[in-house]
Amino acid sequence: SRPNNLSVLLNPLIGRGGEEKALKQLLVSEDVRLVTLTGPGGTGKSTLSLKVARDLLSDFPHGVFFVALTTSDPALVAPTIAHVLGIKEQRGTPLTNSINEFFRERRMLLVLDNFEQVIAAAPLLTDLLTGSAELRILVTSRAALRVRGEHEFPVAPLETPDTTRLVTVDQLAQCPSVALFLSRAQAVKSDFTLNDTNAQAVAEICLKLDGLPLAIEL
Repeated sequence: SRPNNLSVLLNPLIGRGGEEKALKQLLVSEDVRLVTLTGPGGTGKSTLSLKVARDLLSDFPHGVFFVALTTSDPALVAPTIAHVLGIKEQRGTPLTNSINEFFRERRMLLVLDNFEQVIAAAPLLTDLLTGSAELRILVTSRAALRVRGEHEFPVAPLETPDTTRLVTVDQLAQCPSVALFLSRAQAVKSDFTLNDTNAQAVAEICLKLDGLPLAIEL
């Protein structure tokens, strides 16, 4: 029932239980206003942010909105946010003022995805947070924003199997990177199972891909 534009995840988020819990605790904390998920491309920052945003809908009565930043022009960040939120530009009033006024009395969560492309626009986020005591911003970026009030939250690749020690097939299946591989493999071949014949090959694939979720899915 909360206002939002969040898409539904088509696949379960695997191996991120600890990160989910910690991130949700940060975003509902009174002294945390800006959280940046950092990490190399393919670690699943966007998926994690979307999952956490959906889980926190009930904590933000005025809504949760996801803004995909496809531009590389920092000057277009404010117009992109305004477009997603339905804020109209008014003659004689800077657009940033209108955005600030929109957030002023609202308890909302704003998710900004792929901010590394427009990192020069980071001071805009500080301005928005300064103008609204109840606004929270969750950012995904390959690099930290380095602005006042930022809490960096590194997102590492999924844990990979240790091939130097003997484990059972069932134990191997519990490894997050292997569990993701199995999930995606079974989506295209429903009878695929991890067994003594293929376990070593699956483990080596996950290792060679460094546990990167996007690489494993591909």
